[in-house]
This record gives sequence, structure tokens and C-alpha cells, in this order.
Amino acid sequence: MDTHAGNWLPILLTNNEEFVIEAPELVTSANYKLELNEIKSAQNRNSKEDIDNLNYWQAGTVLRWNEILRELVAKYNLPSYQNEDNTYPIPSPNNPLAYPYFPFANPPYAARAYAYVSAAQYDALVAAYHYKDKYKRLRPNQVDPSIQVKGTNFNDFSYPCEQAVAAGAAVAMMSQLFPGDIDYLQKKLTDCINSRIFAGTNVRSEIEAGLKLGKQVAQKFINRARNDRAGKSVGTPADWELFVTTTINRGEIPWKSLETPARPPMLPLFGKTIGFLVDTTEVVNGRPAPPPSISSEQFKKELNEVLEISQNATRENMRIVHFWGDGAGTYTPPGH
Repeated sequence: MDTHAGNWLPILLTNNEEFVIEAPELVTSANYKLELNEIKSAQNRNSKEDIDNLNYWQAGTVLRWNEILRELVAKYNLPSYQNEDNTYPIPSPNNPLAYPYFPFANPPYAARAYAYVSAAQYDALVAAYHYKDKYKRLRPNQVDPSIQVKGTNFNDFSYPCEQAVAAGAAVAMMSQLFPGDIDYLQKKLTDCINSRIFAGTNVRSEIEAGLKLGKQVAQKFINRARNDRAGKSVGTPADWELFVTTTINRGEIPWKSLETPARPPMLPLFGKTIGFLVDTTEVVNGRPAPPPSISSEQFKKELNEVLEISQNATRENMRIVHFWGDGAGTYTPPGH
């Protein structure tokens, strides 16, 4: 654990004190002593549920929220069924529980979700460690030796709670990205908070301060997401038709859906989405050269390579294919 993480450069925050966290109460205050008693009560109870919950979150808060995010991507990575007129309905964020459920977490959407959640957690934790070093509040067991630290014994300062900061940022972002599962996310958040109390690493006010900071940072990322052009990446029927026409005019064969009825392309304008670290100019300048013409010798050579492997696939080839398949109902290639 890097105690100097509060000095790291954030991605979206303008500075590490953009969101102010007030100084905690003194550890000699009556309120703090009541919070210590909450920890003692939980540890005296020592229920199997508390132990199992602690063991789950002990693997790492960021790790667990990443796993939860991947599970949601897999759950929503399902293309919709066609309408009676052979068109395909598009999920609506304004009505996420109506079919088709919002979102369709295809690879571009999933990549964006992974990026936003991770970036929000990163900035939130940078800010959190800045305040940890600023306020230097001792851990509960350092104030009251009768409190037992269960699991990892943290040697840094306790305010705000870093697990709560990461959780607050993750839940705020995922609630926007997967609005149909807000209740599920809140249940996981409650479990995460309870694990910190039972572990004896943080009192309630430290957790609440962490949640507040995490949510504030996440809101800045949410505001950015509303204007990053991803919402327009699905395009329109006119856009899709233009792709076909432009490709044919170049003497090439356009992409064609092999499903019946034919599906539209998957977020074909996603390349215009604004990234965190690469601006629009860099995206254009960094593009690879155009692919070889389908009538070129290079293309024929590469096509024969694919044909050779497909006609003479070994068991190892097939194992690799299935391992990296990442189709519908999976974490997607970005998640993998």
C-alpha cells in the first residue's frame, strides 16, 4: 500500500482537494467511543455471516467491484430479438427494465464501463490518500487495543476509509451504467461496509466520509460520460447505409450481417467517443494504415492462412478459440 498515493496525478480531478472532506472528530470524543462500541458489538457477535462476508471482501475491494462489474457486463451482453417488422429494438436508458433491457453490454459499451469505473475509483483513492495523510487519524485498534483486527492489519491512517471510497465510486458509476441492478449494487455496498466494521479497521464515520468522497468523484465522471459522444455511437439507418455505399464505391465488399433478419452494425460510431488520455487529434493520427484491398496478393495470402488453420484445426487451436471466444453472455474481450 503506497502511503504517498495522495500525491499521484489524478485523471479527471483538477486537484486532490477538489472535494473537501472535513477533519474527523477527535478520537477522545463521545461519538467516536460509540463508534468503537459498534465494532466491539459486531466482533462479539462473530456470526458465520459476518465471517463469510469478511472473507469475501478481504480479497480486495477493487478486485471484488471489478468482478461484480464483469458479472453485470455478462448479464447484459445479450443482443435483442427482432420486432415483428424485422427491425431490432434499441435499449433505452430512460426505461431500462423494458425489453430490450438497458444496456446491451457489447464490447464497446463494456470497454467504456470498465474504463469509467476504474478511472473513478483511481481518482477517488488518490483524493482519499491525500486526506489520510493530511488528517493522520489512527486506526481503531491503535486507539482501543481491545479491538481485534480481523484479516489484513492496515498500518496506514484510517480516515477516510479507502474501501468505502472505492465502493462509493464504483456503485455510483455502476448504478448509472446498469440502472436495472441498483438494488443488487446497494446490497453489495451494505455487505462491503459491514465487512469493514466487523474487521475492526474503520469506524462508521470513516466509512461514511469515504462513501461521500467516492460518490462526489464519481459524479464528476458521470457528468463527463453524458457528453463523451458514446450515446450517439449507435448511429442511424442513414449512417449505416452510408457505410455500405462508401465501401462499395471504393471497390470493396462491405460488412454484411449474416443473421436473419440482418442486424445493424454494433456501435459503428464508437470511435468518436472521447477518451480519457487520448484526444481526437491523437486518435486520427494514431490510426493504422487502411487494410489491404480484397483483390491484393497480401489479402489473398492472409485469407489462405485463415483457411489453412480452419481446415486443419488442432485440439489446441480449438482450446484457444473457446478460451478467447468472449461472445454474448460473457465479460467481453475488454473484460477478459
